[in-house]
Amino acid sequence: MATRESVIRRMTRLAVQHDAVNLSQGFTDEPPPFELVWAAVSAMLGGTNEEMARLDRASLRELVPGVDAEAILDRPLKQLLEPVQGHRDRLNQYSFPFGLPELRDAIADYTHRFYGWRPDPETEVTVTLGATEALASVLAGVCTPGDRLIVPAPYHEMYPSQAAVFGLVPEYVTLVEDVDTGRWGFDRDEWEAAASRGARALILNTPHNPTGKVFSASDLAFIAELAARHSLLVISDEIYEHIVFDGARHLSLAAVPGMRERTIVVNSISKTGNATGWRVGWVIAPAVHTPAIRGFHDTMVIQAPTPLQRAAVALLQFDAGAFDVLRAAYATKRDTLVAGLRRAGFGVGAPEGAYYLFARYRDVPALAERAPMEAALHLITEVGVASVPGDNFYATGTAGDGYLRFAFCRSVSTLEEAARRLASLKSA
Repeated sequence: MATRESVIRRMTRLAVQHDAVNLSQGFTDEPPPFELVWAAVSAMLGGTNEEMARLDRASLRELVPGVDAEAILDRPLKQLLEPVQGHRDRLNQYSFPFGLPELRDAIADYTHRFYGWRPDPETEVTVTLGATEALASVLAGVCTPGDRLIVPAPYHEMYPSQAAVFGLVPEYVTLVEDVDTGRWGFDRDEWEAAASRGARALILNTPHNPTGKVFSASDLAFIAELAARHSLLVISDEIYEHIVFDGARHLSLAAVPGMRERTIVVNSISKTGNATGWRVGWVIAPAVHTPAIRGFHDTMVIQAPTPLQRAAVALLQFDAGAFDVLRAAYATKRDTLVAGLRRAGFGVGAPEGAYYLFARYRDVPALAERAPMEAALHLITEVGVASVPGDNFYATGTAGDGYLRFAFCRSVSTLEEAARRLASLKSA
């Protein structure tokens, strides 16, 4: 398979062109948490950990001595902050290519807090330029051209695209929807057969994009046994880890007994931090694989942005309650768009996790006879809502032909506007 332009990003460009509500690409229209933003500002302005700490504590009176209160109120913020800039700087410069020590420590502590095991920040944690680059560095580091790579479909488009870049051979297995329950499962015999044909690695994404499936403890136990029987590495993409619903719980495969040495975890702050543009991610890998992963990462991108790395520490130190608030907010968003799609005639189950709806459109009269891309384009140009055609998430077969993917990570008001526009399909 040759690499190609991202269909998801293409749909975003078309949404902008036609002033459509963009539910195609998975980024929000709401800001990151203030503590995360402030950590970035103080890192850029302070330049050192010590100056960051001073800025956290200081009042304006302390920062601009000799200026009376009324004058402070009337001055532009930029002018007030200019003399505060630190005179020594570390946090706007190169860091170690594999990440600031304080961020790698925070990743290790965070992993222990939520999953019960602590990777070694020196030998097992690599900070990357987002999760996409993390996956590329892993594939380049642990695979060689010609290796087989098991990829569950539907999948994120970057998986087969990156496989093509590195000369890997995807072996597709399937997730299948039970339309009565809206839940997605898989045929274990199919996965077993794929592994028995010989593969270097399996890509696991849980919570799953685009279906919203959260792999259960039983699912993970099966995958662990499969990996052990067939000497598979499992690359576990866990960027939606805190976005789960209705009592579902994200479980990390690396925490399953015997799987630390077989599991490589890919993660980032993009989704939980509302910061998809910051491009700060990480890889947790067995120490034996880390040098090769770091070598490719260093060669291709050198590092993630230093001040944003330092800011990411703040997100990883949020208490568990902050992620409970995140889940509750996404549950409201999910329910808003599910209701809107159902009213418009779509078939859609409420996902267990992530922030996408993989919706069946064949019962929507205006779309019923259209191919997925044609249906998606009709929604953009005639309805004003952008989605992603379902066949973009499959390499073969027709399983995706009746689906469109919608992202519900936008604000509730934006989702309500999308639902209002979708309602026009009922009268079309």
